[in-house]
Amino acid sequence: MEQEFSPSRGTTFEKEYSFSTGWKIFLYITIVAMIIGGAYLAYTSIADKSWWLVLIGIGLVTLGLYLYLEFKASKIIISNNSIKRTGYFSSRELLINDIKGYDTVQGKRITIRPVDKSNKAIVLSDYSYFAEYGEILQWLTANCKDLDAEQEQKGIEEIQNDESYGYSSEERLAELKKLKRFCSYFNYGGIALCFWLFIHPAPYDYAVLIATIWPLVVMVVFYLKRDVVTLNNAEDKKQAVYPSLSMALIFPPLALLVRVLADFKLMHLTDILLPAFTVIVVLGAAFFGIIMSSKEKARSNKTTWLSATVFVLLYGFTAPVIINCNFDYSNPKEYKVQVLSQRISTGKHTSYDLTLSKWGQKESEETEVSKSLYYQVKVGDTVYVNLKPGLFKMPWYYVSL
Repeated sequence: MEQEFSPSRGTTFEKEYSFSTGWKIFLYITIVAMIIGGAYLAYTSIADKSWWLVLIGIGLVTLGLYLYLEFKASKIIISNNSIKRTGYFSSRELLINDIKGYDTVQGKRITIRPVDKSNKAIVLSDYSYFAEYGEILQWLTANCKDLDAEQEQKGIEEIQNDESYGYSSEERLAELKKLKRFCSYFNYGGIALCFWLFIHPAPYDYAVLIATIWPLVVMVVFYLKRDVVTLNNAEDKKQAVYPSLSMALIFPPLALLVRVLADFKLMHLTDILLPAFTVIVVLGAAFFGIIMSSKEKARSNKTTWLSATVFVLLYGFTAPVIINCNFDYSNPKEYKVQVLSQRISTGKHTSYDLTLSKWGQKESEETEVSKSLYYQVKVGDTVYVNLKPGLFKMPWYYVSL
């Protein structure tokens, strides 16, 4: 039977924790690979006079040495009256009496916060890499206050005293649960729309139309429930108690932005400025009115203001382009052009680019096309540029065979 780790405060106790064996092996292999790989890259690049590769190689060697020194000295030391985090370049210690408490971020990073804000907190971003890290967690729960739980309890107490949720404490908590479930449906819908547009937006017209309308519906819901619903993320435990519509509002226009960048090419990028400015002003004024007409709790919430601002900017630059291009059913004007060169750009995004001969008012320039079209043509072949006027008079084009 496993014994609970709980050293008595009345006795002298101290224990060191270093990285577990599995992580030691992994980190040693990684560090050796970085140092050898960096040295080899620097050595071979000197002969070619590729100085930027030499610098990268030296950087890898330096980083590998830094990680080795830091890794060798890295320890967590706990005693009956303190906790200490050591490294090669710095170490930090807090006595139990000087600790305000601890909080976590997504269960991966623990921050031990001091009572005196002038002292530095101890951040255990890698505590799970240490052997017997469960004992470290037990020490924290036994000796330090859980600030997340405290904040969450404060949020619940606020709701229990908030008449917006009902007449009695029990009724308010029941209404809170119902509202959180209601908002979660909208958030799941926003996430599903985002994946739909990212992975396989078919039928395309319906996908982009629903994603364009969805955030506006969420705005209406937020207006109707503005006193009890927020646009927060889950970082602030106190605010996380309240129902949130942030994902339902932001995820669809984020996916629309990807579709705009991948699927549509405006003749002149400056054409978007006036429509975007108009949408931003209208939605910004609407959100300002909604938030300012809500209770002080919502009006003073910085995250709600930030989420609203992000949405307004995203939607302002994506919705006009989507509607202008995707719902422009006019006949295109065709230009017959020649493929002058081809290039594949790799990185975070792989793009397939064709350099086309001059057409209309466009000089010869590189244009991104679909992967399937790219591999159907070669240099010297003929393709067609299809120019359309745009529903909002923002001319746009696409390339076809």
